[in-house]
Amino acid sequence: MLCKRFKPDTKLLDYIKEYMIIDLAFDERTFVPPPKAYPVNPEEGIRFILKGQLFSQDIESDTIEERAAVTIFGQPNRRQNLIITNHFSIFHVRFQPGGLFKLLKVPMTELLHKNYEARLIMGKEIDEIQEQLLYSSGYGEMIAVIETYFRKKVGQIKQSGMPIDKIGRHILESPQNFNLDKTARQACLSHRQFEKRFEQLVGVTPKYYARICRFYQAYVMKEFNPALDWLSIAVRNGYSDYQHLVKDFKHFAGTTPNVLIQESSNSPDRILNVFNDFRGV
Repeated sequence: MLCKRFKPDTKLLDYIKEYMIIDLAFDERTFVPPPKAYPVNPEEGIRFILKGQLFSQDIESDTIEERAAVTIFGQPNRRQNLIITNHFSIFHVRFQPGGLFKLLKVPMTELLHKNYEARLIMGKEIDEIQEQLLYSSGYGEMIAVIETYFRKKVGQIKQSGMPIDKIGRHILESPQNFNLDKTARQACLSHRQFEKRFEQLVGVTPKYYARICRFYQAYVMKEFNPALDWLSIAVRNGYSDYQHLVKDFKHFAGTTPNVLIQESSNSPDRILNVFNDFRGV
């Protein structure tokens, strides 16, 4: 069993943030995997399901949808619960902010909180990649298959990089330091031009994206530092006070900080004790 992140080849780092491989197995005779709390987080990617099924429960509407075997998804904007079958394996490609736009040339506003069957956007070639993954002899070979494919795709991109292309990564790494005036100047754009271009690249406004990143940074900090109190986490992540942090948790997770952490502690990876591997390499 495995739940781990892997860094891509340096030639792909401008587009791909990381790969995530999850391989879980529960005894279907005695146990049903509980849902995994999945709050709003800074993420866009392509998901290859290699074994089992994945369902997404929308908390607001209480509807459940099954995800396709290969799915492209944009920035989520509301809480979900993910439900897996007893034997489940997935290869997840997580893109840098704006990386999926540069690859597909599809405005990310059209993918906001949406999941599309990948072949509808990328063609049948993505099914061939899925098949290669299924017949790979190990995780290393899976990564090699993905990187060969994306090196080819990246090599077909002709447009040179623009200053705004790296802004999303800066916000992701340090959301508490986001300043609209300063960031727009760095991108060599007016406020209006910057916000419009950023929405096209990421799917949401830069200010809202910074808010998502800051919330998720606080959530992850508590996940890996359970003894750290919430006020300290709020201050370290740039919140003016604890109540401000609570407001974001209710907005992006639909619940309070302590309840979300409790829900997360019951996730399938925690139950199988592979959670520590999830911090990556």
